[in-house]
Amino acid sequence: MSPKKKSSFFPWFVAGIFVLLLCASLYFDSKDKTEKTKIRIYSMSKDDIKAFELDNKTTGETVAFERYGMDWSMVRPKSYEIEKTDVEKAVTHIAALMIDRKIENAGVLSDYGLEKPGFAVNFALKSGKQLSLLIGDKNPTGNFYYVKDKERKELFVAYSYSVENFMKSSAEFRKKSLFELDPEKISKTVFRSEVREFSLVKKESKDWEIKPYGFKGNNEEIKNTIQKMLSLKAKSIIADSAADLKKYGLEKPKLTLTAESVDNKTVVMLIGNKHLNKDEDYAKLENSPVIYTIDGAFMPALDKTYNYFRESKLFYLSGSDVDEMEIIKNKSKIVIKKNKKGLFEVAEPARDLEAKRSETLCNDLLRTLSTLRAQTFADDSGQKYEKYGLREPKTIITVYELRNNEKIAKEKLFIGDAVKKIYYAKTGAGDSVYTIGSEVINAIDKIEKAVEVKQ
Repeated sequence: MSPKKKSSFFPWFVAGIFVLLLCASLYFDSKDKTEKTKIRIYSMSKDDIKAFELDNKTTGETVAFERYGMDWSMVRPKSYEIEKTDVEKAVTHIAALMIDRKIENAGVLSDYGLEKPGFAVNFALKSGKQLSLLIGDKNPTGNFYYVKDKERKELFVAYSYSVENFMKSSAEFRKKSLFELDPEKISKTVFRSEVREFSLVKKESKDWEIKPYGFKGNNEEIKNTIQKMLSLKAKSIIADSAADLKKYGLEKPKLTLTAESVDNKTVVMLIGNKHLNKDEDYAKLENSPVIYTIDGAFMPALDKTYNYFRESKLFYLSGSDVDEMEIIKNKSKIVIKKNKKGLFEVAEPARDLEAKRSETLCNDLLRTLSTLRAQTFADDSGQKYEKYGLREPKTIITVYELRNNEKIAKEKLFIGDAVKKIYYAKTGAGDSVYTIGSEVINAIDKIEKAVEVKQ
């Protein structure tokens, strides 16, 4: 081997050895961590615990919980409503605390903050046994706590994230989920502000309707909004009760949200003034005296007009249920029909138009209609059509289907005046005036050009 080739090979050889060593290190480190997490202080499951108390010597607060059947309740310092998932997490980590390692030859307890620990978990098992877990100092890196059972000599190093699932105050365990409802069972939501009120109602078809207007709702947007409501959690608890709701802007709330479910559960939340020092708003549930604060971004995200929730898609069409399209533009007519092969072609005016070209142009128009969405909702009064050029529209498109050899009008689109290539339009299904882009007119222009219709 030449010296040149040897020198170019050697760095790759060294790099390969390094990669192998790194992979081996990661493998054994991962295996070691897996073995460490199998270390347990107690041999029990969370279901064995029937009561526990969190004794914080630093703050002087003791928080106690008792199990009733399958549910937990806070009994000290007061019988506050609790965040059930947080309490369940606490019980899980008490029963199966994540341990990194056992300390051999530990020495004096004071070196670990365990001679006079600042925090203890006292818990009772269903068997009647009483246990006490002592929490000492954090290690220098802050990733672990030193812990031990009160009656045993062994010391352990526990992961801080596991300990901190139960090393909390009563306030941290209190209920902060404001809409505790099953999203699949919600049948109605009501939005009431100082200037508007409307509701979203789920029909038997599972589609949503905007009441009292009767507009079709945007199912996806409504689903996302309901999810925002259900995931809302209070940022803090301001007061357990308030004699003066006016102080928080809750006597005449800025926004009231109501959610109703098919199993006869209803949640009503009031949102008032902004917090003086934080980007948070005051809020309360109608059936509770507790005053909360919520994220200041929540109300702007929910305080919408009914148009925000409207379905912007104007037509639901496919090639299989459309047999004919008629275009009237400036009093000229173009008729598109399916031929014997089931393909669209320009039938009127009669032109010797190449079949593939004709089919492509017709399909483009149908595709444009099928995907057409309103850009804005301009007017729902049904009384100002002349304002939008829709009293005598310049363009009318009618879509037909054949039922028992009878031609039935399936959809209609009326297109009026334009402002900077944005057109006013309405459908045959209602009185609302929309704005749409120029894509329909562009598709028609291409057909006109191909068949050389003279205006």
